Parts: sequence; C-alpha cells; structure tokens
Amino acid sequence: MSLLLLSAKRLLATPKNTRSIWTGLTTSGSNIDECVQTSVESLKTDKVPDVCVVLASKSFSLGHYQRLIQDLNKNLKPDLLLGGVVDRVPQVDHGISIWLGYDEKVVPFTIEDSQDRLKIRSISVGRWGRSEETERLKFQSDHIDKVGWKDFGSVSTPVQDFELPPGLTEKPSFVFTISDNEPDQLLQSLDHHYPDVSKIGIIGASTPFVTGEPFTLFKGNNIMGSGIVGFASYGDKKGKVSLSHEAMEKLGKPVKITRCRGNIILDLDEGGATGLLLKLIQGGPKLSKDEEFYLAVYPPDEDETSEGNVTVSRITSGDPGRGNMSVDTTADLQIGQTVQFLRKKCLAFKNVSSDPIELDEIVFGVSSKDHTIDAAPVKIPKGASVISDVFGGVSENGVIVGRSNIPSEVLDVPFSKVTFKLT
Repeated sequence: MSLLLLSAKRLLATPKNTRSIWTGLTTSGSNIDECVQTSVESLKTDKVPDVCVVLASKSFSLGHYQRLIQDLNKNLKPDLLLGGVVDRVPQVDHGISIWLGYDEKVVPFTIEDSQDRLKIRSISVGRWGRSEETERLKFQSDHIDKVGWKDFGSVSTPVQDFELPPGLTEKPSFVFTISDNEPDQLLQSLDHHYPDVSKIGIIGASTPFVTGEPFTLFKGNNIMGSGIVGFASYGDKKGKVSLSHEAMEKLGKPVKITRCRGNIILDLDEGGATGLLLKLIQGGPKLSKDEEFYLAVYPPDEDETSEGNVTVSRITSGDPGRGNMSVDTTADLQIGQTVQFLRKKCLAFKNVSSDPIELDEIVFGVSSKDHTIDAAPVKIPKGASVISDVFGGVSENGVIVGRSNIPSEVLDVPFSKVTFKLT
C-alpha cells in the first residue's frame, strides 16, 4: 500500500565541503513570544539553518502554537521547519526546545493521514489484550475460542511494497520523525531499505483538549492534526541510539520462550507463561496482580548480557488456565528468545532529561499517564530562562526508536529515556 507523501522540499545535491553543525536550545518563559525572543537572541548568529525542529510543551494554546511557528520562520528563516506539541520539554517543563542543523543536507517528508493509510497499531490482527486495560491478567479464552490458533500466526501487518518517501534514493546518515500514534508503516519501510540506519523521533502528545486535534504537528507555517513529519539527514554525522528504563526492576530470573505465536507467549521454560508470573507475584513482597508488569525481550541468539539491545513491552493480559500471555508489541516473538519479567518501581516523576546532557546529544522520554501536564500542571514562570545545548521532549504516547539492525519500535514504557548521540 502506497504512502501518501508530499514531494520532498529539497532533493539530494552535491555534498557540501563544510562540516555540518547541530545545536540545541531549550527556553522557558511566561508566554510564547518571550520564549521565541529569548531563543533567537541566545543563538547569536545570522546564519540561516537548513533545518529547524521545534518541540513545544502542552501548556500553551492553539494560538500560541500558530504564533510560534510563524515567528520562528520569520526570525530564523530556516529552509525547513517542523516539530510538534509534546508533554514537556527538557529540564524546564514549560517552554520550547529547538534543534538546528547548519550545513546539513536533508530530505524532508510529510505523511498525510487518509483512509488509505495503513494503521498497523490500531488494527494489528492478534494484538490481544489491548482492550482489557483495567485487568492485567484477564482471561483470553473467548478470544482464542472465537479466532482459533490455526487462524493466528503473526501479530504483524507487513507493508507490501515498502515504499519510501520521495527523495530517499540513497542511504541516509539518520532519520528523524515526529508522528501521531501510527508510524509503523513508515518505520517498516525504512527498516527494510536501511536496516542499519538509526531512526529517532517522538510521538506527539494527545492534544484534543488543547488544540481540538488528536495531535499537533508543525510543518512550515502549517499545523497538522495527524500524520508524520520528518527528514532524512545526509550530512557527515551519524547517530547512536541508547535506551534506559529507570523505573523498571527485575522480577525473577531470565527465562526462554519455548512456545509462542505472534505477540502471544504460550510457554516459558516449558511452563505456562502466565502461571509463572502469578507465582512471582504471589511469592514476592508487596506485589499485586493489579500492578502493571512488563517484559524485557532480548534479540534472537542474545541473552540478558545484551542489555543495550533489549526491547521492553507491557504485558497486557493473560490466561492462567491456558498459560497464554499477551505482550503489547507489533513484532512477532520467537521461540528461543530470552525474556525477563519486570515491574514498575515507585518512582517520583522527574523530567527525564534532568541529568547532564552531552554535546551533540538529544534526549526523549516517556511520561506516565498519571504524570502528564494534564494530571499535574506546571507552574508558569514569571521570567525567561534558557538552557544551551539541550534539545528533547517528553510524551506520554512514546518515543520512536530505531537501532542498527533491530526492528524499529514505539517505546511507551513509563519513565524510559532515549538518547541520540551524533558522532
């Protein structure tokens, strides 16, 4: 199924002789005008950026966001401006975070929403368990009896033609995206053509009560309520993606998948998966089946020593009688993979980028649904402040992660942090 893509704004050209430079800036202020003015003054350069990415916290209004992108286009005059609304921006919570690329060759792309767009996360066959959000270990017997195992073998809905956005005719250095909650069709295409290229981005915050749209994405002087905006970089800097899950602690020992189908685990170490988790719950201190539990899944032929390649997903439901367990993933699980049960620690929310950020590093994080700006509004500052060399954002809907030769994913585990280091 083809992607509905607008033409690339800039086609690939002769490589530039100068070295690309990326710089980040995060600003807070009493209003959006103050944030923009402080940001522009802090840059101290008249040089026109090739690309400007701006993320704004979900603590402004629609009018503020419209004025934000108009003012940035007017003052910075970037060849490409894109961005969106997230829950928080680094360290200051309320404000804007800007990422500028100079002497950087990019191919931008836009994916518009339409009836023909393949929405994998919404309609994936077999992602059982997502409708039973209130009870983590609810029986799935009705699902299995109605569908039948012979009709269920894969959770994935693969893209048929793996069409790429226009202009991406050569291998990029990295790909950056800001998306609604359906980036999988694009990610599968990118993984198919460029499996070893890093992909990084963020899912926009939910904004129906802020702007009247499900999401709020920026492209030029326009605002989109759904879809994807992004670019492929063809500069001299590549990127390395790193993950950390500070809120997770291990529960029990690593085990092997011995029977599975799609996103359903049947047996772990020759025993029922849900039964094993229930034993850990009953035998552990202060554990309840009403808690959220997660599963760390290691790539095939790798074990718990490969922490850098682990994928963490939420356990959505299970059937103690049959042993079946549903894992919230769009990637098929495989027999022989090592997995580790995890539980979420009691962790007071902190902005995930409160730790020092290295030069040429950006950081994204996932907020718990109970710790968004909606649930705990931030205090609007009386004056402006700026943090140099800091770019990123936090979203309750997740982060886009594409590591070299590992299928790209939407990471939505609360309090997880993703860093992207340009080298």
